[in-house]
Amino acid sequence: MKMEVCFKGAAKEVGRSAILVKTAKAKVMFDYGLKPLPKGVDFPEKVNDKIDALFISHGHLDHLGAAPLLKDIPVYAHEITSHFTRLLLTDTLKIAKQDGYELGYGEEDVKSLQRNFQFMEYDETVSINGEKIKAIDAGHMPGSFMFFMKDQSLLYTGDFKLEDTRLVKGANPDIGQVKTLVMETTYSDRDHPDREKEEKRLMDFIKQTLDNDGVMLMPTFAISRTQELILVLNEYGIKTPIYIDGMSASATEIINAYPELQKEYNSVKKAMQRLDVRYVDAPNRKKIIKKPCIVITGSGMLEGGAILEYMKRLHDNENCSVALTGFQVPGTAGFKLLQTGQMSINGKDVKVKATVKKFDFSSHASRTDILELIDKLNPENIFCVHGEKTEEFADELKNKGYNAYSPERKCYKINL
Repeated sequence: MKMEVCFKGAAKEVGRSAILVKTAKAKVMFDYGLKPLPKGVDFPEKVNDKIDALFISHGHLDHLGAAPLLKDIPVYAHEITSHFTRLLLTDTLKIAKQDGYELGYGEEDVKSLQRNFQFMEYDETVSINGEKIKAIDAGHMPGSFMFFMKDQSLLYTGDFKLEDTRLVKGANPDIGQVKTLVMETTYSDRDHPDREKEEKRLMDFIKQTLDNDGVMLMPTFAISRTQELILVLNEYGIKTPIYIDGMSASATEIINAYPELQKEYNSVKKAMQRLDVRYVDAPNRKKIIKKPCIVITGSGMLEGGAILEYMKRLHDNENCSVALTGFQVPGTAGFKLLQTGQMSINGKDVKVKATVKKFDFSSHASRTDILELIDKLNPENIFCVHGEKTEEFADELKNKGYNAYSPERKCYKINL
């Protein structure tokens, strides 16, 4: 008996994850995401097969952004992921309309997708035409899943992390034998900095900014990273006004509605109460930055949203600062700012006088995590996806005796 694993995206690249698994019983898609571009998006390859189900690993655009293109099929994910999906796709449609490009789906397609969701919990198993698929906590963010096809002995990791963060517990995929492992390898070439040292470095940066009577801008990924930063600020007892703006506010409300998914029950809401964190809307942005404060807002790569309004007002203020806490995709405004010290304001490239620093608060597996998982599972086949150095890492694994691939966007037949 043979199984086919088809890579429609995330092959030799970060983004647009889309893995189709075809067996004698079912055709199942794991994720169907998009890749944001400076002006537009890249979708995975089109699927010609009739798919029996879509499984979404977690609530990030690079794993779900193309899902409305897959019509009239059941969609399996954690309940919180359905809320993230609605939030992200609504925003994606808004940006596409503003920038004048087509997505190939609209509001009705998003509503149809929402109706097709069927919710799973951690460690729950569902059957798709007799194929048993188990959801396992991936440790990446609230509601994130790995998916294990029991009869095929295939594990799709999605994005995962073995170490705890302040927001969620790390993954513990103690699931027995895995013959085929399809795994993210975003950081296969390096480990993350020590988290405690990185937190202290951020706190020193914030203190320096506030001591200079400046405003600390923290553009970040709205879902998961915003809430992680709130918990960090709470741990160090920051005493200054803290505001949440843009999509970060909506994402925080969603996460607060699922206190049981946090490492410590209801930790985000408790931290916000202790710190007196407040949401801010557009009419009050100008008012709050007249005094030293911290502003956390969405668009971690400075590609749109409220952060652009703050940057217009504060980019030439040497007392103010910008803390970038996530990966900056080449070509984005955040990447350009780090490389050149400039960004586009009102259509013109200007020098940013505010101090800009980058920090690593990644919720992805580090190189150590990736190697630990491989060593624990000892799979017969390893497909390295969702990374920019998958070929080098696959070659490294081959030298260690593993049957490893950096897959092309095609189908691979596997003997069971």
